[in-house]
Amino acid sequence: MEEQNRQVPPMPPRSNGKRMWHLCGPLVIKWAIGFGVSMAAMMALSFTYIYAHYDAAMSAMQDETQMMNLYANLLEEYVNATTLVEGIAALVTIPVMLVLFHKDRVAEKLRGVIPNKKAPIWKYLAEIVLALSLSMGLNNLILIANLSSVSDGYQETMDALYSAPLFVQIISLAVLVPISEELVFRGLLFKRLREQGAFMQAALYSSIVFGLLHMNMVQMIYGFILGMMLAYVYEKYGSVKAPIVAHMAMNLLSVLGTEFKLYEWLVEDSLRIGIITVVCAAVSATMFVLIQRIDERPDIEEQMNKNENLADA
Repeated sequence: MEEQNRQVPPMPPRSNGKRMWHLCGPLVIKWAIGFGVSMAAMMALSFTYIYAHYDAAMSAMQDETQMMNLYANLLEEYVNATTLVEGIAALVTIPVMLVLFHKDRVAEKLRGVIPNKKAPIWKYLAEIVLALSLSMGLNNLILIANLSSVSDGYQETMDALYSAPLFVQIISLAVLVPISEELVFRGLLFKRLREQGAFMQAALYSSIVFGLLHMNMVQMIYGFILGMMLAYVYEKYGSVKAPIVAHMAMNLLSVLGTEFKLYEWLVEDSLRIGIITVVCAAVSATMFVLIQRIDERPDIEEQMNKNENLADA
């Protein structure tokens, strides 16, 4: 993976401000879209609730206690809509990030960057199994260590996200959110860091940011470890589709596991959850070895021949 660093032409000089925006811009845009969608959702829910409970709302204007109850009801309505709001924000974010992602790839071609080889589709099975086994193993360790008890924010986040109808959870959490986050954190942030340094440095920085933005200790740890894995499969498979597919698989497992009480079943028996966690570790290690054998190094000779053919045409 380090070989690619010697083949990437240097980036054109930029001022410190432009370099910072180049790296942080996608994160700022994602946050701005999320904030805007959240505010719009809160306003829409407020108008809808007040319209449906007009007399009670008008009465609350005259009494501080009733006003506090009104605010509490509105907040509850918003929390119940969290999953839908997340999905809408992701849906708005995706096309914006796709434009930026496409511009980056065009800029690479203009600079003469030779990209990593793309792995064949049939090899995606290994990364899906890796993602599922690693995700389940980490969730099991969180349950065994009872980490959720020391993070109120984690439990509140889980309750809010997984209270929506199953169909909404699948579309929002298992489809739209993974696409949005992978375009931002791997397709743009990791890839831009990778242009400037070694794989491990880019993976560490992007994964730290990915973890920190989850805003609670449990998800920070979980997000950092999985962020490293997602950066790794992006590097090895040569396509942003790889981390997107892996992220979708993990989120779908979390949605279905929560819906059908898989994790409650696991914690009922300490031997059961222990054995499954060990199996997950073994499967993850096996898939890692298989993925490690993928040759992602750019085929310089093949790319040069393509460039010559295009020039002749």
